[in-house]
Amino acid sequence: MMMRCLARLLTGLAFLGLAATASAQQQGDTIVFGVVATEQSENVLALWVPFVEDMRRDTGFDIQLVSAGDYTGVVEAMRADQVQIAWLTNRSGLEASRRANAEVFAKFIYPDGQLGYRSIIIVPVNSPLQSLDDLLICDGSVDFGFGDPLSTSGTLVPNAYIFSPRGIDAQQCFNQVTRASHEANLLTVANEQLDAATNNTTNIERLERTRPEVIEDIRIIWRSPLIQTDPIMWRRDLSAEARSRIQEFFLTYGWRGDEAQRAREQGILRELEMGGFLPATNDHFLPIQRLELIDRRGATLSEISAVEADETLNDVLRDERLAELNATFAEIEAELAEVARQEREIATQQVSIEIEAARARMLANPDETRDEVSTLVETFLQDQGAPPPQSVSQNISHRDDSDPTLFRASIGLLAGLLVFGLVLFVSQPPKYAPVRLLTDRLIDAVIWGGFFGLLIWSFWPAEVFKFPLLSANSDRMGEYLAGFARPDFSEWRNYMEQILVTIQIALWGTFFAVVLAIPLGLLGASNIAPFWIRRPVRIVMDGLRAINELVVAAVFVAAVGLGPFAGVLALAFHTAGVLGKLFSEAVESIDEGPVEGVRATGAGPMNEVTWAVVPQVIPLWASYALYRFESNTRSATILGLIGAGGIGQVLIENIRSFEYGKTAVIIGIIIIAVTLVDMLSQVLRKRLM
Repeated sequence: MMMRCLARLLTGLAFLGLAATASAQQQGDTIVFGVVATEQSENVLALWVPFVEDMRRDTGFDIQLVSAGDYTGVVEAMRADQVQIAWLTNRSGLEASRRANAEVFAKFIYPDGQLGYRSIIIVPVNSPLQSLDDLLICDGSVDFGFGDPLSTSGTLVPNAYIFSPRGIDAQQCFNQVTRASHEANLLTVANEQLDAATNNTTNIERLERTRPEVIEDIRIIWRSPLIQTDPIMWRRDLSAEARSRIQEFFLTYGWRGDEAQRAREQGILRELEMGGFLPATNDHFLPIQRLELIDRRGATLSEISAVEADETLNDVLRDERLAELNATFAEIEAELAEVARQEREIATQQVSIEIEAARARMLANPDETRDEVSTLVETFLQDQGAPPPQSVSQNISHRDDSDPTLFRASIGLLAGLLVFGLVLFVSQPPKYAPVRLLTDRLIDAVIWGGFFGLLIWSFWPAEVFKFPLLSANSDRMGEYLAGFARPDFSEWRNYMEQILVTIQIALWGTFFAVVLAIPLGLLGASNIAPFWIRRPVRIVMDGLRAINELVVAAVFVAAVGLGPFAGVLALAFHTAGVLGKLFSEAVESIDEGPVEGVRATGAGPMNEVTWAVVPQVIPLWASYALYRFESNTRSATILGLIGAGGIGQVLIENIRSFEYGKTAVIIGIIIIAVTLVDMLSQVLRKRLM
């Protein structure tokens, strides 16, 4: 139970990526429509706004549009009933069907009528990597980028078609593995800051029109089989009336009304890289389930090989572990067979419908449809006979399994011993100096030897050996910084609004934290509360301080919805732990004289605290609270990165999109805002001291 709660807590991090204004409880005729911002959120929202306005008008519901920076955000929003309808990818949609009580009701088609797209792997145009064989040499020389963990083309398909069938662990194969949006991956590869990355043909085609100069800097070395288009999903508990109106809207959009209306709606769809919508069900996910199972099977076979090669296991433990893994493998094989059977059954039904329709068209116009039926049958038979990417090779001829960790640790240990001996020798006092105990010298030698040993051991993992690149690549840094020299003020009004929201989040978060910290500080002070109260309170404060604001925020999302208030509560609880400790230490350092004077009058404990303790600590408490307000202003900026409101989300999206001019303006606004808050805080502290 605890592990499940922890998993939900970690998954909820991405849930805050939803920049939303929806409340926790949807009332009346309000329906929230969530989309994934795979690029800058303002661009994505702008493209969807006309579509959502038409949906609002034609369905009669108040449709609220929200966007998330990652797929998990929308899934978690649907699970918490913060989003009722969503455009998702195949992989994230499958998770929504499992976790969020969601089902598919439509899928989109491309403007040219295509029903799918392809996952690809891209490299810089001048890269020496020419094929998958070059990429999968697995010597730790390549930096590779995946998409979002719930991305179909960015993660699942490459794993199922490339890595799992070959038994390759990407983390072991490559020097560094990163995760980012499709557009961020593409731009990073184009700028030669990443050796290779996943992407998809839809993103490439869009950028060929909008930023052709970027496409000229990349090259495709692998394409996947066709991936079906993404689903549109709703929560199953959406009312029948709402589902009826919404489905009718989607399935007729772009094909209804007069010629002018159709042209306008098709124009809106083209901006979204869509040509219309077709009805669909959760059977849409069968191919994705098959790819998941193939991925799992490859991972299981790798585990089996690892257990067989593990010499630290005795025969009994090895046999037990192998039995478990073989049972898991058999279950996966059975699930694969069932999924394949369902796919064949659905394909047979679909082809039968298409064949009957083709026969009808052939009777009406035999000249143009003469070979259509035979072509459909041949295609169907080929599809049935085409083997899925299931073969798993245990032979990775180019893989380098050498582990440098032991070598590096040995060098660190040797360096530590050398420093130990040097310090021990140097610390020997001169002949007529005061005698120094050998134990003190040994302790100093161990400390310094351990420090330098750890420093040398960390040299390679921390990649300090790249320090000369600062000079070698100074021209690249100059090009990067040059972008900041041309600030773009086109969105400055929006940035000002967002920085104000950031400050407001910090203000309310600090206020709530002070309210919580006062009782915590009093009950956690050794001169106020007995041990049996003080110890549990201090444990609570330790827990609040230990958990980062981003994690704390995940707890509140399902209750309060998305947006700034989740950030307010995250700051409040984390800061309460910090201020509680500071407040308790201030109480412990008070002058006991006033307390004894109040006690001598016969006053009770509450009066002692009210009239003798609080007046002494108020100035110090106020100073601590103002310091934390300054800190929370910066922390609120970080919370904005995951969608809790404020300017942080705009900042990170512009950085990932290489919009350096806009980034420069945002950074400048943040610096000015934090400086003003700091100046105000200093003035207030002087007044209170």
